[in-house]
Amino acid sequence: MVSEIVDFQIVTENVASTLEPSLRVVEYISPGWNFLIVFLAMVFMVLNKQLYAARFRVMVFGLLQKSDSERMTREWNPIASVNGLTVFLSYVAVLALIVQKIILVFSGNPAYYDGFGYYLDICSFIMAYLIIQYLFVTFYGWLFGLESATAHQEVTHLSTMTLLTVVLIVMGLVVLFYPTKIILIITSAIILIITAFRIIKTFFEFQILSKRNLFNNFLYFCTLEIIPLSVAVTMLCRLIVTDCVL
Repeated sequence: MVSEIVDFQIVTENVASTLEPSLRVVEYISPGWNFLIVFLAMVFMVLNKQLYAARFRVMVFGLLQKSDSERMTREWNPIASVNGLTVFLSYVAVLALIVQKIILVFSGNPAYYDGFGYYLDICSFIMAYLIIQYLFVTFYGWLFGLESATAHQEVTHLSTMTLLTVVLIVMGLVVLFYPTKIILIITSAIILIITAFRIIKTFFEFQILSKRNLFNNFLYFCTLEIIPLSVAVTMLCRLIVTDCVL
């Protein structure tokens, strides 16, 4: 009888310990303005899709289909249109938010990197880089008479922004609810893969359109694309590790 009572207590104690609920600890909660940024970017994309369905489809798939990018340059100038402006602003907004989350989660220092002011600093950096890059490409095309090649390069870049904006809106929603390192690593890998694909594709298409020396075009793309991207990634890694970009 005593043995049965002891056995019953052991069984019931084990069941109670396994069924005891545990509280989920949330280490970081995204502020409300994060959701507002993703929502506004989503609204811009939806408006583009509803008001300019054909143009939006061409802009999204222009990176993957050469005919679509040629159609953009032939029928209208997407860079100087409302479509291009809204895509540009949405891209900068969501990319800056993802970059801020990467710095915040991997550095573990919300006191420095979680404010709206710091987010605006990242937006300003990305926007300045893209505008300077655009002006340099335009000037390069005018200087060497390569307007068709540089126009195709700019349109392909805008198409990549459109595709990445759609992807980053989805990933941004996931990051806002689950700001974990693995999610941010996957998001970073997607950005880098699509960007690398754009650079390689644009390089060979630029070579065909420009009919210039291969080495000169390689130096041009290194100066314009590869070196700035490498510097930006290096600065990001140093900021996470040492809290300093230099």
